Amino acid sequence: MDADTRRQQADRIRTERKARGWDKPEMARRLARAAGDTRGSLPDHDSLLTYVKRWERGAVGVSERYRLLYSRAFNMAEENLFTRLATPEPRRFSAETTESVISETIELVAWIEQSNIGDTAIELLRENARRLAHEYPRRSPLAVMADARRLQRGVATILRSGRQRMNQTKALLELSAELLSLLALLAGDVGRYGPARAYGRTAWSCAEEADSDLARALVLAAQSKTARWENRFAEAASLAGRGVALSPSGPQKVLLAVSEATALKSLGDLEKARHALVTADKVRDEVALSRQEADAWSCPRARQATYALQVHLGARDPGAMLRAAQAADSAWAEGDPWVYGTWAQVRIGAALAYVLSGDPEGVAAELAPVFEISPDFRVATISGRMKAVERGLAHQRYRASETARGVQERIRSFCSESFEGESCRTLEVP
Repeated sequence: MDADTRRQQADRIRTERKARGWDKPEMARRLARAAGDTRGSLPDHDSLLTYVKRWERGAVGVSERYRLLYSRAFNMAEENLFTRLATPEPRRFSAETTESVISETIELVAWIEQSNIGDTAIELLRENARRLAHEYPRRSPLAVMADARRLQRGVATILRSGRQRMNQTKALLELSAELLSLLALLAGDVGRYGPARAYGRTAWSCAEEADSDLARALVLAAQSKTARWENRFAEAASLAGRGVALSPSGPQKVLLAVSEATALKSLGDLEKARHALVTADKVRDEVALSRQEADAWSCPRARQATYALQVHLGARDPGAMLRAAQAADSAWAEGDPWVYGTWAQVRIGAALAYVLSGDPEGVAAELAPVFEISPDFRVATISGRMKAVERGLAHQRYRASETARGVQERIRSFCSESFEGESCRTLEVP
C-alpha cells in the first residue's frame, strides 16, 4: 500500500472517529465489540490501541480484517469508508489561485537566493587565498601562516553563521580545503607535524564535501609532504599517487608526480621513482607548462629539478645530481621565478653531490650563500637537509679535512637558529 493511500485511510478513520466523539481507547473498544464472537482472536486492548494509533498516523495501512471491523463500528459500507478518494480537479484557475501561486514561487525563490555572503565577496576571498599561495615561497612561513589562519577563520565563520546558496557553500568549502592545505604545508615547514596532520585531515573533509577533485589534489599534495617528512614514505607515495590519478591537468599534478618520485626513492624503489619523474615531464608537456608562476602548488622547472636531484641522490649518482642543479640554474637564467626555498634546496643538493664525490671544497662553495639565509626563513625542509650534509661530512674519509669540519660547525650553528633548532631532522645520509 502506497503512502498516499495510507494517508487517506488515516484521515478518513480519524475524521469518522472524532465525528462520533470517541477517543482512541474508545475506538479500540468499539473495534473489539465489532468482532462479536471472534473477539477472542483479537489482541488485548493495549495492543489494539497501539494499532489504532499507527493506523491514524498512516504508518501502516489498515488490513482487510480491520477494515471490516471499522465498517461495523462506524455502521458504514466498507467501500464507502475505504475507497481511495480522488483529488478533485479545480473547475477554474481563479485570480486568487494565480496570486497564491505567484506568492508561493516568490517565497521559494527568495529562500533559495538567501545568503550571508555575495559572489563578489567570495571572489575577494579567493584572491586573498591565491595571494597567500603566491607568498608561500617568498615570505617568512610564520607570517604567511598567521595570515592564512585569519583568512580561514573568516571563511569558517561565514559557513557556520548562516546559509548560502548551494554553489556558494561549495565555493567556500573548496576555499577552506585550499587554505587548510596551505596551513598543513606551513606547519610542516616549521616542524609542527601534529598540526600539519590535523590541518590535512580537516582539509580533506572540506574537499570531499565540496566534491572537488582539484581541492582533493591540493590536500593530497600537502598530506604527502607531511608523511614524507615524518618518514612515512609508503604512505607519502600512496597519497601522491592518488593525487596524480585524480588531479585535473595543471601545475599541481606535476608537483604530485615529483612528490611520488621522492617518496618512492626513499622506499628504495628507484625504478618507480624514475618513472614518476617521467610522468611529471609528460604532464608538463601536456599542459604546456614551460614557464609558470611560483606558488605553493606550482612546480616550475627549478623546483622540479630539486625533486629529480633527490632521486639521483638515492641512486648515489653525483653527476646526475649536478646536472639537475645546473638545469635549475639554467631555468632561472631564462627567466623562471626565483624563490629562496627552491634555490636553497638546489644548493644543498649540489653540496650533497660533492659529499658523494669526496670534494669538501665544493660542499663549502655551494653552502656558503645558504648560510646567509635569515633565521626567519630557515624552514625544516632546509635545516633538515643541511643536517644530512653534516652527517655526510662525518664520514671517515673527511676526518682529516679542516674544510669539512668547518662546514659541519657552520651547519650546527645554522640549524640551532632555525625554527626548530632542537629538532633538525636526521634525513637519509649519502
